[in-house]
Amino acid sequence: MKQWFTKTCMADVHKIADRYQISEVFAELLVKRGLRSWQEMDAYLFEDLAPEPEVERMRGMTEAAELLFAKIEAGKKIRIIGDYDVDGVMSTYILYRGIGQLGGDLSYQIPHRERDGYGIRAYMAEKAAEEGIDTIVTCDNGISAMESISRAKELGLTVVLTDHHEVPMLHGAEQIPPADVVIDPKQKECQYGYRDLCGAGIAYRLVQYMFQCRGRAEEAQELLPFAAMATVCDVVPLQGENRQIVKLGLRLMQETRNLGLQALIRQMDFAGEIRSMDVGFRLGPCINAAGRLGDATKGLELFLATDALTASEEAESLYALNEDRKDITVRATEEAVRQVEREGVPKVLVVYSPKCHESVAGIVAGRLRERYYRPVYLITDSGDHLKGSGRSIPGYHMQQELSACREYLTEFGGHAMAAGFSLRKENFDALRLALLEHCKLTEPEMVEKVYYDKEVSLSQVNRELVQQLSWLEPVGESNPGAVFVKRDAGISSVRMCGKENQIAQIQIREEGKLYRAVDFHAEDCLGIAVREKYGEDVWERMKAGEMGEWKVNLLFTAEIDSKYGSVQFKVVDCQ
Repeated sequence: MKQWFTKTCMADVHKIADRYQISEVFAELLVKRGLRSWQEMDAYLFEDLAPEPEVERMRGMTEAAELLFAKIEAGKKIRIIGDYDVDGVMSTYILYRGIGQLGGDLSYQIPHRERDGYGIRAYMAEKAAEEGIDTIVTCDNGISAMESISRAKELGLTVVLTDHHEVPMLHGAEQIPPADVVIDPKQKECQYGYRDLCGAGIAYRLVQYMFQCRGRAEEAQELLPFAAMATVCDVVPLQGENRQIVKLGLRLMQETRNLGLQALIRQMDFAGEIRSMDVGFRLGPCINAAGRLGDATKGLELFLATDALTASEEAESLYALNEDRKDITVRATEEAVRQVEREGVPKVLVVYSPKCHESVAGIVAGRLRERYYRPVYLITDSGDHLKGSGRSIPGYHMQQELSACREYLTEFGGHAMAAGFSLRKENFDALRLALLEHCKLTEPEMVEKVYYDKEVSLSQVNRELVQQLSWLEPVGESNPGAVFVKRDAGISSVRMCGKENQIAQIQIREEGKLYRAVDFHAEDCLGIAVREKYGEDVWERMKAGEMGEWKVNLLFTAEIDSKYGSVQFKVVDCQ
């Protein structure tokens, strides 16, 4: 069973509510988003009051701009090397488009997931040198590529490294590749005030700074929607600077002049304004699908399309590819679950799934993590070696855990919550044993904790409050949407619907008034709570339409029902 928890609010919510003319419930939510001062709250609620980032303070920023301007003026050939996920594709597009508008002679290369693996490789530098390239600019990769960057320098290439990943450490010292300029705000000596930009966020800041240097600052804004998509899809914190990028980027996305983005938005058939969740669960996966099942360059080519017909065809192709990816993921997840059920559930799941397409390994690992609430390493067969993707839980830093087992790996990289790696086949058993032995997770840490904002009565969550909740947008990592608890909610009726009868339309009675709620996973949510408290028979009678009043605790979100215009609650969990 999941553990529900909330934070204690010690602030004067009445004073906050009075200042902004908002409800005290919403005032409490602002405090619980980590906003501790009037300045922080002003910047959160009113984007024009957010401080302008001092981009020139980012270590390497001014040097990179000066170097690139010199290369542009000298007519030197510049190659951008990105990565195959959304962040890598968007980073590549931003640099290609932005530096191109400033006069750069550009080409690009996005690694193929299966043939090349992650990031720049030594042979990419060799190929660039053979083709007369003078300068390589990496984006969303490079900080771990010591060998590849060293090879590029041996060949006489100029290298500008832009990345956002953790800097590799050895015996307490940073291991930074010998690029001519390195931009990564996670370097110890970087004085920039915000360290959580994604790769595309850093690429955007570089291009923005270069445009500012040429007195063309406003032109950079057309690239903000692409930085926003990457920021959402790379699951970096939607706080501070990232939140401002996404907030403005989503607004500009609605009026983009990019033919490819226009076509993809039409393909998705959005009913209203595009929100961060739409990017994360609909737009982003289509871009990712190209890198997972084919060549990520297809995603980039969509945004480089110069005529509407081509853009439309490419958007349709990416959509179809993502549908195939969904089917492959479902089958791979089912097989992985069967294996785990056969072998048991230790503290760390190290699952060897040779038939799993390596392109969906990260997704499958994520689904196993959700199901078992354990760190998961999903390892696939890649011919003469193995490749793995990891997804973690709080309290288990995946990149550090892999670093502790690096003797068994040929390469690795990532964050606290996700990582990728490769190893020789003969090292699989040793790696699994080392990961299990090194894991220090305690039993309490392996109980999933679900955060909620406040315990409320249903009458408190009215149209006025729900309207204010929309001001939390864009929501996502570290800036969640509002979640409430209603204790002893009186369920008066349930109506099952959906293709597989998996959705419950719920009527809840409170002080003589009925409220509407929906549970999209009724058997695994409301059904579990009812069966545990009242028995299987009662749950079956409820589904058959029996009226009554059964008390359960509800964890829920709230929104305005687009069809009826009334407040509707969406069930998140039940007890």
